[in-house]
Amino acid sequence: MLVQETPSGLRVCPVDWETAGAGPGLIDLAALTSGKWSEDQRRAMALAYHEAYRDAGGLPADRDALLIALDRCRLHLAVQCLGWSRGWTPPAEQAHDWLGEALSVAERLGL
Repeated sequence: MLVQETPSGLRVCPVDWETAGAGPGLIDLAALTSGKWSEDQRRAMALAYHEAYRDAGGLPADRDALLIALDRCRLHLAVQCLGWSRGWTPPAEQAHDWLGEALSVAERLGL
């Protein structure tokens, strides 16, 4: 819980910190592009991110370097999801083959 004293009284804000954290922005893009997207759709989103980042004055990262870094983040998320919980399964419409994704990305990265 976060509690803030304001002129009109206390403001109480419940926060779910279970998945909160600081990390590279590509982790968010990897999460956004995970799941049932095609590789072409994932690439298109990544390249749009790269273009917007560059146009906003961000570091002019090399496109290929960004795609490799994004794959590393996707691998991280896939492994994280594999170890999430033994006693929990997602609803059928949200189920995903995280092992298959991890193996596919690891192969693409040459691991």
